[in-house]
Amino acid sequence: MEDSTGMNHPRRTHAQARAEMRDGILRLGREQLATRSAGELSVREIARGLGVASSAVYRHVKNRDELVTLLVVDAYNDLAEATSPAPYTDITDSAASAEPSALLSSLAHRIRSWAVTNPTRWALIYGTPVPGYAAPAEETTPPDTRVMATLLEILAHGTVGEPTPPPSADFAAKLQASAAELGMPGMSPQFLAAGVDVWTSLIGTISAEVFNQLGTDLSAYGPELLNRWVTSTVRRFSLD
Repeated sequence: MEDSTGMNHPRRTHAQARAEMRDGILRLGREQLATRSAGELSVREIARGLGVASSAVYRHVKNRDELVTLLVVDAYNDLAEATSPAPYTDITDSAASAEPSALLSSLAHRIRSWAVTNPTRWALIYGTPVPGYAAPAEETTPPDTRVMATLLEILAHGTVGEPTPPPSADFAAKLQASAAELGMPGMSPQFLAAGVDVWTSLIGTISAEVFNQLGTDLSAYGPELLNRWVTSTVRRFSLD
């Protein structure tokens, strides 16, 4: 393909064009999230920002819900990549050790770092649900569970050391089915229930800082609160 200077440039493939359009949609979608709620996202505004007809964008995301799903999946995957198991170099003690307690601390602090750097994207996946939006499980569950699976792998180095109420029969069955889907069959229901306990408390601890839920004074102690979560979890699962 020849441009106005007479130079020949390779024509973009269809796959390249789709990837560029998707990247543009994600970039402008993230920009919208910085100034408004997910329920106010506008596909037409993204088209204007890209300088294309709305129909060009609608070929990739048919409506607001599909745009939200695209952004949700992108956020989950980005968080998972930012918290991948290796190398553990952001926490000093973890850089020179593969002890489960060090791995847990590094994972927790990486999650927090991503959350405080990307508060609107954290809010999209762990904040208030978008009114009228139901996330399609087949698209969002695989990326959604990547970080939790990493946490369970670390916890599996220990045992549930504290007495923990057993889950109900129905809950136990659901937990084991979910673990099997994650490629972790054979984990005890009691272990999995305890894993869910610490996962939800981790999300809550980080969200309390990100969303200033403890007030300005206490939210400033986010790192210390997270260290307390790590210490408590290490003891609960005998990871030290």
